[in-house]
Formats: sequence, C-alpha cells, structure tokens
Amino acid sequence: VYASLLPIIGGVGLASASEMSFNWLCFGAAMGSNLGSASRAVYSKKVMASGNIGKNMDSSNIYAVLTIMATFMLIPISFAIEGPSAMLKGFHAAHAKGGAKFLWHMIYSGFFYYAYNEVAFLALGKLDPVSHAVSNTMKRVVIIITAIVVFGTPVTPLGIAGSSIAILGTLLYSLAKNKFK
Repeated sequence: VYASLLPIIGGVGLASASEMSFNWLCFGAAMGSNLGSASRAVYSKKVMASGNIGKNMDSSNIYAVLTIMATFMLIPISFAIEGPSAMLKGFHAAHAKGGAKFLWHMIYSGFFYYAYNEVAFLALGKLDPVSHAVSNTMKRVVIIITAIVVFGTPVTPLGIAGSSIAILGTLLYSLAKNKFK
C-alpha cells in the first residue's frame, strides 16, 4: 500500500520541477508546513482513537480546542517578533487602504479558513492519517488545476505529466488500500 504513494510523490515533484521560481527557503517552509500538518493529523487521530478524551469531545470540538490552544501559544510569539506597535501600525495601514471592505475580507477569510479546517478534522475522524494526507494532496491538485483554468496560467508538458502521474498514483493508492484492508 505504501509503495503506491511513490507515484503521488513523484508526480508532485515532477509537476513542481518545471516551476521557475524555485527557492530553497520556500521549499523548506513548505516541507515544514507539511510536516506540521501531518504531525497534527497523526496526533489528533491518535487522540480521537483513544476514546477517553472527555465528554462531547468529537472531532469538531477537538479542532476547536486545538485552535484555542494554538492561538494562546502563538500570541506571545507574535508579540515578541512583531511587537504590538508594529502589528497595530500594519493593521491601520491596511484598514486605511481598504476600509470596511478590508475588515469584511478579514472576517470572511478567518471564518472560511476555520470552516475548512473543521471539515478537514471531520474527514480525519473518518479516515486514517495516510488517506487523509492523500486526500489533502489531491485537494491541492484540484485547486491548482482550477487556478490554471480560471486564471489562464500556462502549464508546461512536464507539469501536465506530473499532475497526471499524481492523480494516477491516488487511484493506485485507493485501489491498494481497498484490496489490502
């Protein structure tokens, strides 16, 4: 089953190889983000599977608690790095340029991001972490393809080949997962 993940990894790598603005710092940040996301999924699934985490602690409530904990852990770091005056200065500059529209976009963005992650946690409650990660990867491929169509971004043949291999790899993973249950 895990060998069927290789075409997904290879396809995404191949599709990314044609990107001309490659940067090792960005690559490292993306890998760190992937590692954090995967670790959160594995840990959360382990907590959900244990069954003794408290009353009414379903996947939605676990996500809410994790979000609150993360917020309280990141607020001091944000203040230490940016400082309250720099944060307020940036907010005021953005508000002066965008007005109430900026505030509404900020509220909508926060709400939809929270809703997206809550749905991801509900999916995690029903899937194992690897299937969840594969689904997340395919979600990204769908977003990229949609952006290509909507914004008319040119795609290289190497990018098309890599995306096709990744999609085929997802099919192989699904078939292997069902066969070796």
